Amino acid sequence: MLTRVRRAAWRLEQAEKEQDWALAWARAGGVSVRKAAEAAGLSPTRVHQLTKVASADVLEAMLAELRAAGWPAPEDPDGSDDEELSGRADVTGRLVDEVGWIRQCAEWIDHLERKQYPPVVNLRPEADFPDRHPVVVDLPRVAAVLRRIAYDVDELARARSIEDLDRARTRDDPRTERRWRLAESDLTFAEFCASTGTPSQSIRQGRDAWTAYQTERRDRGETDEDPYTAYNPSRDNRT
Repeated sequence: MLTRVRRAAWRLEQAEKEQDWALAWARAGGVSVRKAAEAAGLSPTRVHQLTKVASADVLEAMLAELRAAGWPAPEDPDGSDDEELSGRADVTGRLVDEVGWIRQCAEWIDHLERKQYPPVVNLRPEADFPDRHPVVVDLPRVAAVLRRIAYDVDELARARSIEDLDRARTRDDPRTERRWRLAESDLTFAEFCASTGTPSQSIRQGRDAWTAYQTERRDRGETDEDPYTAYNPSRDNRT
């Protein structure tokens, strides 16, 4: 219980620092004291006290202190995990994304060590909600994600700009990018049949297997086609 109290106290301290940082940035950006006070639920006098010495150096120091404490201060409070899927303007931004994935891998390992059940992750971006495709995170997936991060960070370390990137570049499709970040490759029909034990010998079995395969691809976000009306080689190639 005391550990929980200490954790809550630490979170409150970091939240107060983030509020000070946000208020200072708002004032530096031309927001009036009155409007900033209304947004923060504070008095104008208190906001003036917090922001009167908010120089650019002070703002950067406040933000660096937050991030060093493991409390990243978001510049857009309405953002989501999908933001990185559309790419970043510079190499530094991509490195920040990879740091987030390393932390996520550490959380997965802690979960696998302490819990009797594995964590679950969604292969589809948040923008696809309510469509989801949950998969279990096991140690081989964590290892695959860490190897993917190592490959990308190695390329990022050699690049001066986003234009110099090849392997670490952002994919055109956010769904493809999301699966790449989770070390999940696109699903082929042969892989689907092998992993699910689905037979595909006869015409009927092949037709049903292909429909099931297309359903799996749609659930994963690889296609938007209706699996029952899309092209089916076991059905559409018959004479």
